[in-house]
Amino acid sequence: MAASNIPREIIEIILSKLPSVKPLLRFKTVSKSWNTLISDLVFIQTHLHSLKTSPDNLFLSRYKKSANSGFPMVKFEGGKVDAGVIFVENIPNSYNAILCECNGVLLLTRYDYDEYALWNPSTRETFPINYHGEFSGSYILDYGVCYDQITADFKVVFVSLTEYEIYSCNKNSWTKKNFRTDYYNVAGTGSGIFLDGATYWIFGEGSHTSGIQLVYFDPRTDEIKRLQKPKQLSDDDKYQLIRMDTFRGSLCLYCYNNQEESVQIWIKEKGIDLGYTNWKEFITVRDFKP
Repeated sequence: MAASNIPREIIEIILSKLPSVKPLLRFKTVSKSWNTLISDLVFIQTHLHSLKTSPDNLFLSRYKKSANSGFPMVKFEGGKVDAGVIFVENIPNSYNAILCECNGVLLLTRYDYDEYALWNPSTRETFPINYHGEFSGSYILDYGVCYDQITADFKVVFVSLTEYEIYSCNKNSWTKKNFRTDYYNVAGTGSGIFLDGATYWIFGEGSHTSGIQLVYFDPRTDEIKRLQKPKQLSDDDKYQLIRMDTFRGSLCLYCYNNQEESVQIWIKEKGIDLGYTNWKEFITVRDFKP
């Protein structure tokens, strides 16, 4: 049967199940329609999800604001380990830093020129972001990338002290919103973590209230909202929130107990906007001295 007689939906399903990116890059030369399909953001998202759910694939991201930034990728196949790193010299258009990641799509920057782009290291597709510095007398303190599954839209979030801006790839436009309170970044906690349709940060609050807060960006409303942290961690003098990350498909929170010199890892239940947040203590590492 000729490939032209196969419905596009069937071709898309077959290609999305390929266990490697290399054949996809070759298949882009088959025809113009295949190139368009493989380059489509929705298809890229579907294929990345397939790779992430495979037990043979492991993606590791690294956050560094330096010229030595890299993005390690590990693949387990046939009992062998195939590991590699995408170094800055291999990143297109002289972008020199990786800010954060969302489902395998990286937010890049070129610090000297204040330029940004989304880049898929698997397909080598680059999506420049036009940013003109719209913050009111402030600076960007953190970043995040979120994927809206309803609209199939990648959204980039820039956060400053009193406001934040959202860039929609579908609309190629920016939206600015104000915080109800001032925020400041917590050094060392890393950029936004994307999981289950939301992007999460650890922030400190400024003029109105005090204390370290967990917040998340909801792409359905384009709002940054507060996330309840475990009640047991309400004492900011005793507990230091270190960072958030993902573990086995769930959001996890690392905190340091200053009094007991131990590190606790908490796991959040799946989903967002449940009206409450249920955390479970996963493990405690005792006698830990930073």
